[in-house]
Amino acid sequence: MFDQLLGNSNYYDFPSFEVAVYSLLLSFVLSAVIALGYRWTFTGDRFPKHFFRAIVLSSTVSSMVIMAVGNNLAAGFGIIGAIAIIRFRTLVRDPRNIIFIFASLSVGIATGVYGYAIALAGTAIFCGVAVLLHYSPFGLSRSLDIELSFVSADAESAKAVESQLQGEQLKFKPVRYRQAEDLGLRYVYRLSVGADLDQKGLFERLTLLPNIRDIRLSIAEEVEL
Repeated sequence: MFDQLLGNSNYYDFPSFEVAVYSLLLSFVLSAVIALGYRWTFTGDRFPKHFFRAIVLSSTVSSMVIMAVGNNLAAGFGIIGAIAIIRFRTLVRDPRNIIFIFASLSVGIATGVYGYAIALAGTAIFCGVAVLLHYSPFGLSRSLDIELSFVSADAESAKAVESQLQGEQLKFKPVRYRQAEDLGLRYVYRLSVGADLDQKGLFERLTLLPNIRDIRLSIAEEVEL
């Protein structure tokens, strides 16, 4: 079927309009499947919709670039130069996010060189492994990192917070402290707690401590793209 569609032309250098549309549409569909796999296996509190869109769009762009380059060495160097001008400032801290983006780019590359079987098989196996790991013991999240910050007028009040955390058998470590806007220091702690911790109850108990104000509790997870 593909031989009839491609014809006898040198399609690696000059793909026909039909071949280009088919490759781009296939890359879009497969990257959408990868993005849905990411959504299905996502375990954070706030789902990054912008990252979901990036997964879907990246394969289409990479497929178009690969088809545009073809076997043209000069075009390849031109593409590298154009990409070098773009400064990507977004920091991806979660290795899982990098893998999903790379999977989408790989689908685009495969469809760009007309390796449709590779793109289909790779997408199916990648999504299957991602779901399998999600439901395996390696994908279960039994602990949660929480960032606790507060302003204290003196060191003794900060020690009272540490005593409260120790009394509740919570694992914690000081991260940093800095001068607050007014008198006092802002202390920041990293807490490792169970996923079933009553964060509201912990916040209310901390507010009862003397000389402690501006208490903040937040999920200390990596920035999601």
